[in-house]
Amino acid sequence: MISLDKKTLLSNATGTGTGTEFNTERTKSWTFIVSTSVAGAATIDIEAWIGGAWHVIHSQSVTTDGSFMIRDDHGHYEKLRANVSAYTAGTHSVFATGTVASL
Repeated sequence: MISLDKKTLLSNATGTGTGTEFNTERTKSWTFIVSTSVAGAATIDIEAWIGGAWHVIHSQSVTTDGSFMIRDDHGHYEKLRANVSAYTAGTHSVFATGTVASL
């Protein structure tokens, strides 16, 4: 049976800054959902802790309400977080789901 690891990396952000960081070293094969519930322009970065520093593994620009799915089938990271690196308006969230299968 496949076990899923579900995280909320960013919840209802209305400005620049980072969301909650999570230890994810026991999880891989990530699916990220960037969701905008109130329309507005922003850049949302998915970041991973690698080699003692945060690195952007995906950057998504949003300009309207709705959601984007990002697949990272091979990603296996020590920590993950979301960061609003540019903000004009809107309310933004990021959800992540990984698997612990085959570890």
